[in-house]
Amino acid sequence: MLLLGDILRKHAHPRLFGRKTALIWGDETWTYAALNSEVNRLANGLLALGVAKGDRVAVLGRNCVEYVVCYFALAKLGAIMVPVNFWYRAGEVRYTLDQSGSTWLLVDAQFGAVAAEAADMLAATTLRAVVRWGQADEPAEWIGSTETRQASYHDLLAGVAESEPDVQLSPDDPHIILYTSGTTGFPKGALFSHRAHYLHAMAWVIRTRTVEEDIGQLVYPLFHTGGPDCVLLPHFLVGATVLLLDGADPAEMLDTAARWRATSLFCVPTVWRRVLGQMRRRSYDVRSVRRCLGSSDTFTPDLLDEILGRFPADVYVTYGLTEAGCILTFSRLTRDDRARIGTVGKPHPLVEVRLVDSAGQDVPPGEVGEVVARGPTLMDGYWQLPEKTAEAMRGGWLHSGDSARADDDGFLYIAGRLKDLIISGGENIYPIEIERLLRQHPGVREVAIVGVPDAEWSETVLAAVVPTAEWLPHCSGEPAGAAAELKAFVRRQVAGFKTPRYVEFVEALPVTTATNKVQKAVLRERYGERCLAISRQRAGQQ
Repeated sequence: MLLLGDILRKHAHPRLFGRKTALIWGDETWTYAALNSEVNRLANGLLALGVAKGDRVAVLGRNCVEYVVCYFALAKLGAIMVPVNFWYRAGEVRYTLDQSGSTWLLVDAQFGAVAAEAADMLAATTLRAVVRWGQADEPAEWIGSTETRQASYHDLLAGVAESEPDVQLSPDDPHIILYTSGTTGFPKGALFSHRAHYLHAMAWVIRTRTVEEDIGQLVYPLFHTGGPDCVLLPHFLVGATVLLLDGADPAEMLDTAARWRATSLFCVPTVWRRVLGQMRRRSYDVRSVRRCLGSSDTFTPDLLDEILGRFPADVYVTYGLTEAGCILTFSRLTRDDRARIGTVGKPHPLVEVRLVDSAGQDVPPGEVGEVVARGPTLMDGYWQLPEKTAEAMRGGWLHSGDSARADDDGFLYIAGRLKDLIISGGENIYPIEIERLLRQHPGVREVAIVGVPDAEWSETVLAAVVPTAEWLPHCSGEPAGAAAELKAFVRRQVAGFKTPRYVEFVEALPVTTATNKVQKAVLRERYGERCLAISRQRAGQQ
């Protein structure tokens, strides 16, 4: 049936995987049968509360068992899950709730304050109910209007039947809205069906050779496509075990991998660098690890070579984007064959990938073109944004905005990004969002945001600022204080990873003569090497 909830339902049978460990969380272990029962209880509790098929239900929380239960409970109800980035500030949370039309909120109590602030800012959307789990250091905030029902996650489960919820679903029913930053600076919600993510999990299993004996470590945030789509669903699909962590502390990753005999580790290059650094300081038993996987930004050859040298495992480098659901290509490197270091591999069996020029024509091997793709694992479109959907899916192909070349054997090599997207530690940052914020500061006349290389994060944010005449003395006399003020101004309004690490005050931005467009390449060239040197020095001191 290609329904995500059916994965747990079928595996919970005692003659299949019912007694097998599905999930490890701290010292807790959950069998497939126990996890499915918990999921059914929450689903039936939400049904009783009034959640219906097609309702948008926002989920805000860190990695934990409750989050996994919410994921599958909403899938069984046919409700559309709206994961919320837990690094978001209130304004960003409000936008996500409002744009998706979410009328229900499931939230970890530790995010109660930001959720309450976001709810106070809502104009068009009224929350019908808020369900909380976890403990907060302070008394619970009231979230939403006085008509919004407040409920406890565990109270909702009490006395509720463990039977499968009675909801008729189709594989083409919408399953989830994943928000990804857009070039306009406003996040766009990519809508996916059950079928799309079920088939993506199948493609992942095929390409990475995942089997039921595997124990996959999950450190990606569950609001991120890399968590559910690249670890949780593929492992559950084959009856394997997921080792869930909240965060990517390298010592904890290696300790738990050794304790539970993890067979696969999946994280972004920034985290891999930290893991390798930890392994240089202390010895860990990683003999069980058979797969080291990564995505989100480019692996350097020396990083890949060290992973291959320190782990008795194959290394998989992947490429994709949220709208693709998430991975398009896979490259497998072995300890004995490093010839393909630098490639992101070939497309998985369920997608077609082409490289095209500005006219939409295929480019020959060796030449750079835009990556476009089509297939059943891609998004259905952007939620409530038909014009943006039409633009992204021109001619029936998803246009990634990324450029790449292919060799004669069809292996892809990412050349860069056609847009100004910055990827810092695996998180996407679009400059225009930060530029819009900084232009609201009274001391900023003009600003350009660019990505500069960073030894730890691959890229980080630099702001080139032309100050106003009134603010110029402050910038000239106390440049460090002026830079700190601008960083704090941004940090108060958006997630921390979007805050500029560097602020440079300039008399004028470099622009083209004909169009007066800012030449961001000039800024990257001007400051890139110096910023990289600073980051290397900083990394060496840690």
